[in-house]
Amino acid sequence: MPGSDGRGRSIDRQYSTGAAVNCYPLIERKVEETSASASAPAKINLWLEVLHRRADGFHEVETLMAPISLFDRLHIQIEGDQDNLEVMGEGAPSNDENLVMQALQLARQTRSIPPLAIQLTKNIPSRAGLGGGSSDAAAMLVLLDELFEAPGGRVELKQQAALLGSDVPFFLGSGSAFATGRGEQLHDAPQPFLGGDEAHFILWIPEIGVDTAAAYASLSGHLTSGDSHRKFRECDFMEKSVWVGSLHNRLLDGVRRIEPALHEVANFLDRWHPGRWTMTGSGSGFIIAAPDQEVAKEEVQSLRSRLVEFCADLKVTGSVARMVLEAQLWRPAVS
Repeated sequence: MPGSDGRGRSIDRQYSTGAAVNCYPLIERKVEETSASASAPAKINLWLEVLHRRADGFHEVETLMAPISLFDRLHIQIEGDQDNLEVMGEGAPSNDENLVMQALQLARQTRSIPPLAIQLTKNIPSRAGLGGGSSDAAAMLVLLDELFEAPGGRVELKQQAALLGSDVPFFLGSGSAFATGRGEQLHDAPQPFLGGDEAHFILWIPEIGVDTAAAYASLSGHLTSGDSHRKFRECDFMEKSVWVGSLHNRLLDGVRRIEPALHEVANFLDRWHPGRWTMTGSGSGFIIAAPDQEVAKEEVQSLRSRLVEFCADLKVTGSVARMVLEAQLWRPAVS
């Protein structure tokens, strides 16, 4: 069977041409008769500009997003008399506030879905700008569509994704993308993306959370002066090595103002990794570009060592050193 792993039914849909097409390649999955499992990737923002505040309260943005090799795991099973969500790992609620459960409730508005036993294994740090909750929600929509096909097809899933959050539609796409609107309108990423670089990163995840609304609010002066907007240049992300110097996140300006410790983190990165780092999303995660995996692993170790002294100087031991790890750009197979 095309698209089958030999243990479950196909994860692909058959179209009139007879070709099997994986509609959601970012969500790798295995589907059985009464259960399904998926890997939900993290994302990073390589470039993010905030344009203006909209009438609906959201902000108009332009951002270049890319999936990376860091994954949550989601498993659902038809079982029991009521839904049960078990979360393994830190940072995600195990109640109806979890986006996985909100995705389930949205899906039930268009079709009948029996009670489910849900297991969510969290590997993506929360409050880090890595889109873990959004990716989990997208994975849930896809798995539910596999077991209980959405009557509205892909259009329905995309609409539900946009209702769940600005980043959720990205994870229903096929890979790296340039997003506009509040982040839900997806466009093709520049090609060849990053000049074909494998693109390795060090992720530094401080324990300090960022109030996203406050970060946007602190940009009020910037948003009223249109001449300060940086224009996205596709060519900057089409050449090897050139893209590293083009990393940008306007929200960092706001975060520097409202979180003194993160302001010091940014100063630290300017000192030790000049011209090849930025914040991802609304924070508080930071990414540092590395030329290859070996250098990335070496820099993870050196960064961890430097953080001991850095934290002591800040007198906030541990709060800026929650996690340091290595990841790389993830390019899913697209059929």
